[in-house]
Amino acid sequence: MRHSAVFGAVIEEALANGTVVRFRAEGNSMYPTIRDGEPITVAAVPAEQVVRGDVLLCRHGHRLLAHRVVGVTTHGTERFFELRGDAKVSCDSPVAAGAVVGRVVGVRRNGRVIPLSGCGARLRHKARAAASGAKAFVRRAFAGDDLRVSSRPSS
Repeated sequence: MRHSAVFGAVIEEALANGTVVRFRAEGNSMYPTIRDGEPITVAAVPAEQVVRGDVLLCRHGHRLLAHRVVGVTTHGTERFFELRGDAKVSCDSPVAAGAVVGRVVGVRRNGRVIPLSGCGARLRHKARAAASGAKAFVRRAFAGDDLRVSSRPSS
């Protein structure tokens, strides 16, 4: 998302002090949930409150990355999150709770804020994912019809 160490430090400091931050997202890994250039709003979140379906802002090396939680595991007393961009096929490497900077709570699109946290946001994401899967299934099914050859014996 952002490559500047200074940017990351400012965001982390603001969130640690209880400030909600807003900045423009970069990239397409969360499309269509978050589009390149859209303003996103991030709030601090305790690791124990993170649930599957949340979109987290995390440290990945020297950059910040916002991806969706697709799995939560615990090793000993530490929680780890499996993250994946909505437009990605594979997951990122697991992220420890200490790398979580905040939770993306909304995206501003066409003059309104679309909530990205909470039960309603998770239901919208699941519905969109199911519709996308059904569309891909139908597309593959109809594409296969064009390739069928009749195997009836000739008379």
